[in-house]
Amino acid sequence: ESAAEEPRVLCIIQDTTNSKTVNERVTLNLPASTPLKRLFEDVASKVGYVNGTFDLVWGNGDNVTDTTPIDQNSDKTILDAGFEPGKKNFLHLTDKDGEQPHIMPEESGTTDDSAQDRLIGPLPREGSVGCTNDYVSQSYSYSSVLSKSETGYVGLVNQAMTCYLNSLLQTLFMTPEFRNALYKWEFEESEEDPVTSIPYQLQRLFVLLQTSKKRAI
Repeated sequence: ESAAEEPRVLCIIQDTTNSKTVNERVTLNLPASTPLKRLFEDVASKVGYVNGTFDLVWGNGDNVTDTTPIDQNSDKTILDAGFEPGKKNFLHLTDKDGEQPHIMPEESGTTDDSAQDRLIGPLPREGSVGCTNDYVSQSYSYSSVLSKSETGYVGLVNQAMTCYLNSLLQTLFMTPEFRNALYKWEFEESEEDPVTSIPYQLQRLFVLLQTSKKRAI
């Protein structure tokens, strides 16, 4: 059968990892003999993510089976994997292993890993004049390995109507003078229970906000 006569499979992919892309759709019209590996490569190229850092699961189309990610390493064709020619095959692009997809680095730019430290790391204890420039940069480009979201920040999970508290915690975390003072504090386990120690738990939370690769903690 010639390539011109081969059935085509229409794939509609929704990126659910980002609030700004959740309403957008990426469309691919592929030959039915396309391997699953090639599908992932085409999706990665289309959306600008590093291949292998995201999952694809069935969306809300006709052939929804379960939420198990499609096997990227399978030698099956998309036809053998359950994709239907002549119909819309809906897919959701999701996080892989709880981490956001890595954004494809720009070829013309260079990535400075130290930018991550300048953005949310502790500031020097001395000479804090002009400290704003030390932790905020409008031209900040983060390493794909460290990408937690489109901004590089870690969120806080709402524990049922705790948005006001989450906002306060994030504000305190982004105040360098407060954060550094908290980092200097040392916990004395012999004097206090770590479970009930507010400074200790806050210090632990700040470290997670600074070092975790999760989207939210």
